[in-house]
This record gives sequence, structure tokens and C-alpha cells, in this order.
Amino acid sequence: METPELPNIFVIGLFLMFGGSAYTLAPTLRLPRVTLLVLSGLIIGPSVLGLVPEAIVELFPTMSYIALSMIAFRLGEAFVDFDFFQEGLKVLVISLSKTIVAAILVFGIAYLIEGDLVLALLLAGLAPASAPAAILDVITETKAKGLLSDTIVHVLAIDNVLGVTLFTILLVVAEIISGRGEPTIELVYGFWEIGGAVVIGLIIGWLMARLAGGLQAGKVSLLQITGFVFVCAGLAYQIHVSYLLACIILGATVAKNRSQPKKNIFFTLEDVNEPFLVIFFLLAGCELDLSAVKTLGIIGIGYVVARCLGFIIGGGFGSKIVKAERVIQENIGWSLFPQAGVALGLAVMTLDRFPQLGELLVSIVVSTTIVFELFGPTVTRWRLVKAKETEETKGSREKSDDLPFVQVSK
Repeated sequence: METPELPNIFVIGLFLMFGGSAYTLAPTLRLPRVTLLVLSGLIIGPSVLGLVPEAIVELFPTMSYIALSMIAFRLGEAFVDFDFFQEGLKVLVISLSKTIVAAILVFGIAYLIEGDLVLALLLAGLAPASAPAAILDVITETKAKGLLSDTIVHVLAIDNVLGVTLFTILLVVAEIISGRGEPTIELVYGFWEIGGAVVIGLIIGWLMARLAGGLQAGKVSLLQITGFVFVCAGLAYQIHVSYLLACIILGATVAKNRSQPKKNIFFTLEDVNEPFLVIFFLLAGCELDLSAVKTLGIIGIGYVVARCLGFIIGGGFGSKIVKAERVIQENIGWSLFPQAGVALGLAVMTLDRFPQLGELLVSIVVSTTIVFELFGPTVTRWRLVKAKETEETKGSREKSDDLPFVQVSK
């Protein structure tokens, strides 16, 4: 007997209502909200009950672009009061160490298991990518505040810049090794993908800071701010550069510009961000296929283990080099496990250039995403609790108006 499909608008309404209820339900279940949403999406999606219409599930690519563009832009909020000279080197070293160690371990394990140099390079390029939406949602939900949560936000911003850059470089190297492209052309394309994103972010960020920053929170500023983010992401996508990197640079440019009240821009975007995130997480769950776990295999398990070890070892090693506080040394790598949309988006880029390997790569990312998205946010929440930075562990409700990524009653 087939399960009847629910009307599309009804499903979206239920998505939003459940997203609001998840704030109170998740703590009772001892789960991060994002894990509850993804798990719920998995259950009601095609893989299990099949209650969600296909037309809704097909919205996932568009919703991921919208949600990730907003999250990437909001990462720039971390740089509002960020002193590059005092803190920049510390965050860069931690991020770089985590990125390099994770990439090396994944490359080594993948090459030992499969013996394919190109596949190992591409998997190594995917390894450093984290899921900013999931991690920041945990910080928002727990109202975490302290050295660790601040460092997580800063590392995430730099992390995704380094991750996109590393993947682009390794993709070019893989094409050259496989003889699929002219080295000079591929190098130019790689530089364009990175440099073009930076240029777009800087230019639109400069315009945004001057045209949208002077407005007060309200309908006009909300529309303009959202419009700038979407224009930046859409233009980057259209000219084939990293929309994620472009939006991070956009946010950082606005954050460091002195011509406008910066926090007003980021604070205003929170009003429109939440519904998109709820739908994104639920659709991410709908997109997951339980049968993909069966294809996880040795290479998938090796990828999960190597990536996690790389984060723990690399994050801890980098923190020790810069003599970061002990709470950062012990927890930073553990807090960055979630991986989803960014890695999958990068993996999809390989389909045109390496059809067969691309399919295997996407299969590995999809199957491991189930693992990372279900247990990753829980680990992040555990380390924030262990560091005693969440609201519940502090034992008192603190004012959070000035905290990045914390929703405040308006």
C-alpha cells in the first residue's frame, strides 16, 4: 500500500512548526537540534516513510545554496571585533594544522585501501570541509560563550576558505596527473575559481557596507541585506567561482569596514535566516539514503576514522604550537566533525571531470554524511558542555545580545 503524499505547502508549514518545537524537544532528548532535524528528515523522507513529496525534496539544492550562502556571510560576523594581528596568526595556525593533518591522513588511508592516486587526492581535498550550518546551530542552541566557542567560529571562517582553496588546488593536480587537462589552463582555472570569489566578495562587500549599513533594522534593510548576499552567491555561481568563499569574503569585508554599524547588518539577517536553516536541515535528512550506509565499505570507514583523527591531532597540535589555552587544545578538533553540504557540493564538482571516480566520490560523501551529521553535532555539543561554555553548564542565564550566532528574543 502506497503512502499518500502530503500537499507541498502543508509540508513546508509542518517543517517550520517542527523546527520551532525542536528547540524545546531536542534538550529533552539530549540531542542537538540539528541532529534531531536531520534524523526527522531521514524518517519522513523517501528512505523510510516517504511522506515528503518529491517536489519538496527536489528543492534541496536550491535551499542548500540559500542557507549556506547566509551562513557563509554570517561567518564574517566573527571578524567584527577580531584583531588579525593579535589573534589572526593563532587561528590560522590551528586551522592550517587541522586542514593539513586531516588531508594527509585521509590521503594515506585512501591510497593504501584503493591504490588510486587521483581518488586519494580528491578525498584528501574534501576532508577539511566542515559543516558551518550544523556547528553554528549547536552554538546558537546552547548559547555557548567562551574561549572555545569563539575559537570555533573564527576557525570555521578560515577553515572553509582553506578547505575550498585546498580542494581547488588538489582538483587541478588530479586533472594534471590523470592527463585530462592542459596544466597551464587548469592552473589558470584554479586561480580564477579562488581569486574570482575573493574579488566578487570584496567588491560587493564594499558596496554593501556603504549602501545597506546605514539603515536601521526593518523591512527595507532586511530586503537589501538579503539581496546583497544572494546577488553575491548567484554571481559567483554564474561565473563558476566558489559561492561559499565569495560569501565568506563578503561577510568579512562588511565586518572590517568602518563606514557603517556592522552588527546591525548581521543582526538583521537573523530574522530571515532561521526558516531557511530549518528547511535545509530537514531536507538534508530527506536527501540521505539509508541504503548508502551499506556501500560505506572499508574506504568509507577509513575516510571517517582518518578525518576525525586528523582533526583531533591537527587541531591539538596547532593549538599547542601557538600556546592556546588548554580548553582549546583539548576540544577544538573534536568540535568540527560535522560535514555535509559543503563537502557534497565540492564532490559534485568532480562529476564532469572524473565521471566514474566522481560517482564513487559522491557515494562516499553521501554515506559518510549520514555518520557525520548524526553524531558530529552531538560531539560538538559534548565538547562545549565539557568546556563549561554552554548556558546550562554555567548555571545562569547570560545576556547574549553581543554574541555571534545566538538568537535573541526580539
